[in-house]
Amino acid sequence: MKIKHLLMCRFKVVASLLIAGFIISGCSEDGGYEGPKPVTYCDASKPVVFSDYTPKEGLVRTSMYIEGSNFGTDVSKIEVTIGGVQAPVIGSSGTKIYVMVPRKSNEGTVKVTIKDDKTFVKEHTFDEHFNLKTTLQVGTLTGKVDPSTNASSIIDGTFAEAEFQNPWWLEFDKDEEGNKIIYCIDTENLNALRKIDLTNQYVSTVFTKGQAGVHQVKSMTFEGTSRDTLFFVDDNGRGNWNDRHQMPNIFYALRSEKFRKVYTYLYGQCSYSAVSMNDGAMFYNTWTSSTVYKAKSVWDSADKLWDGLALFSVKANSSDHVFMIKHPDDLYVYMVGFHGVYKCAYDKVNKVLVSAVLHAGDLNGGSGYVDAPGSGARFNRPRQGVFVKNEEYVKEGKEDVYDFYLCDHNNNAIRKVTPNGEVSTFAGRGSVGTDGKVWGWIDGDARETARFREPCGICYDEEEGIFYVADKENKRIRTISIE
Repeated sequence: MKIKHLLMCRFKVVASLLIAGFIISGCSEDGGYEGPKPVTYCDASKPVVFSDYTPKEGLVRTSMYIEGSNFGTDVSKIEVTIGGVQAPVIGSSGTKIYVMVPRKSNEGTVKVTIKDDKTFVKEHTFDEHFNLKTTLQVGTLTGKVDPSTNASSIIDGTFAEAEFQNPWWLEFDKDEEGNKIIYCIDTENLNALRKIDLTNQYVSTVFTKGQAGVHQVKSMTFEGTSRDTLFFVDDNGRGNWNDRHQMPNIFYALRSEKFRKVYTYLYGQCSYSAVSMNDGAMFYNTWTSSTVYKAKSVWDSADKLWDGLALFSVKANSSDHVFMIKHPDDLYVYMVGFHGVYKCAYDKVNKVLVSAVLHAGDLNGGSGYVDAPGSGARFNRPRQGVFVKNEEYVKEGKEDVYDFYLCDHNNNAIRKVTPNGEVSTFAGRGSVGTDGKVWGWIDGDARETARFREPCGICYDEEEGIFYVADKENKRIRTISIE
């Protein structure tokens, strides 16, 4: 089933109203309305004529009119594709077909197929292509908030009803039925795992802190390539290495149990993130000295428990909230923290991560907001990121074909980092209020208008080309997509 996000909800409401008006009234030759008309089929004994379509360019959801004769008025017998993508047929007067331009119709070929009550009658492709104008737009998917107090809670329901307390970390998934799902860590008091069902447009709670026995989940990651296990990394409040066996730092849940039951995976210091490589090796990091460990590598015979093997510190003798994100091809693990992005190569032979090297940001950990290459760039508390394939890199034959998009928490923006370390602002900070603030809750053009407020989590639907953002202080899930 196609993904149903908020933008599609708006489209369907508009389309339904237009369908009703179009079918009930009928469309005259000059674009006016002639009154009710019965549903008719194309007359197969007469020619079907295609004369033109208008307009020749526009944005997604632009109204397009295809003109001619003998189309019939039964829209179930009329098929229109634009750029090879099915376009919703809203109505037909017999001489004018009304459709809406769909997403991803960039190629622009306008093709129409007409049937009578049973069989194919005629297919026509216009010589002139439609020019789809695209803009990068930020929208709101779900998250109900009291407008007077900016208050919300953990409340399940439809996208219009659901509330979030502080959405923090996101993971994209598909369930056994093919439904598209986003799992969301909702922080603060209840520390809940929320399930955002994109297909059925419903938000539910999988478990809460009290149900699961977790202390404060900071991130999660799916296991390797099977994705049958979901790991949760816990800031258990134990920073002292001597207390490493007192509380779990990593839990896990199984897809077979719909991720509702949580089990202990490892005991250790308070941790912030973990990655599970495609070969099954797992790594995590701790608060103390921002040390990276390989999970379950040392057996403690006295306590009869597995420990992690310390590999290196992200930044020597320094502690910070560091979050790890795995490269899809296991080439690297990116680590965000200390107001920068660090890059660790993965040794696939020995199954270890190599020491972190600064990829973008200030080596001394200075915060700021600067778009620039490498060490010239500045971040302010970068958080979760996601890798997205760049088809231009594929065409050029590059080894690394993924850009990295991350939440720049205190800069209220989504930043983009190329494999070469070029940093730019992808979305947010699009407008400045009279008070000089660049944060807030505003949808619209990603760079001209839109604003976020302390975004922390991000994931990506590759099929639809949509980013989803956990906009923490706006208490909403936002979208970024080309429209």
